[in-house]
Amino acid sequence: MVRLPPKLRPLFPYLKPAYVHATRAVSPITVGLSRGRGGLLPTGVAMTMEDAAESSGGRCVTARPVEVLERGEPVGRPEGLAALEPADDGPVGRVAVAELPGGRVLGPHRAVITGANDLVWEISRYFGTSKPRQHPVFLNPFPVPPLEVEGRLGVLASRGDGNYYHFLNDAIPRIGVLEQAREIGSVDRWYVPAGLPFQRELLTMMGLSDDRIVDASAHPHVRAETLVVPGPPAMTEKNPPWVSAFLRDRLMTAPGAPATGTPIYVTRGATGNNRDILNEAAVRSVLTARGFDVIDPGEMSVADQISSFAQAPVIVSAHGAALANLVFAAGGTSLIEIFPAGCVLPDYWRMAAGIPGMTYRYLSDWPTSKRLNRQTAIVTDITVDLAALEALLDGAATS
Repeated sequence: MVRLPPKLRPLFPYLKPAYVHATRAVSPITVGLSRGRGGLLPTGVAMTMEDAAESSGGRCVTARPVEVLERGEPVGRPEGLAALEPADDGPVGRVAVAELPGGRVLGPHRAVITGANDLVWEISRYFGTSKPRQHPVFLNPFPVPPLEVEGRLGVLASRGDGNYYHFLNDAIPRIGVLEQAREIGSVDRWYVPAGLPFQRELLTMMGLSDDRIVDASAHPHVRAETLVVPGPPAMTEKNPPWVSAFLRDRLMTAPGAPATGTPIYVTRGATGNNRDILNEAAVRSVLTARGFDVIDPGEMSVADQISSFAQAPVIVSAHGAALANLVFAAGGTSLIEIFPAGCVLPDYWRMAAGIPGMTYRYLSDWPTSKRLNRQTAIVTDITVDLAALEALLDGAATS
């Protein structure tokens, strides 16, 4: 998810580290300025949710213990192309819920702050940061005053929740995390953004009416009498299988039904330096000749996206947020995920590995650049090897 204009996106791998280091450099100044105007920026750090609860008179309970997942390695074409990050990426850490008296959530980047004015680093860490003072919350010394909320306010708002993948797989499952922490009681309302159509539709599908929501889009800063914070399932794209099972159970009418529809190709459109398929006309020609439907999830309701992915026996797509809908795919579905040359990211491989019977194949090429990482991958466009695509399609048809 890159917010830069298309022409500037190739600079993202260089601008992001500079932005992070600049934030850390100016943070002592902004915190000092904040103290003179109400002190709304955090002045300390609680590294873990347990630390946050202990230092602010709250409590923290574990909802899910550490999980070790054995998922092997992704395969595809060219054979032997290593993923840019380890496929398993280590164990999935414990997931907890913290009750924080007088706790706050500040800013569009969803910094959680205790009543003792500590940034809760474990669940506030922003993309590309490694130290608390690198958090973008420190860029604005004079945030708007918080909306004061009585009672128990649960937090679904998460970093990146304006993105479909992160809202579906990081924010919504926090409801399931709270349900698994039986020692923690229910909440009166949920703090969650509801400004985008897909956000409103998903919240309605989850049974959350307007009177149970404090809209984070309209109120970027809140302080609750008691802030109840379920941790996200993971702070990286580990995609543990329980999340897929939770979403399928809550959002599908027949989660175990077989795929009986047509195969689909998921287009990203053409914005430039955004994993666009440069030879998409040729790709579409290959796929439509094999009976594929072309869909653009950005133009579809959530319900239609769920239906399309649930009924498709084969899914072809470039790496992108629309593949969050894989959680709704039927067992036995085949996925071909397309990447820029030299790039294989294991995010959706991990998700696919948690769906029984799903076959996953990547399609990339040997690297043409020495600088290969997640930042370069997400701003690089793609030319698809049509012969390799045909071979993977033949394999999907026989699997």
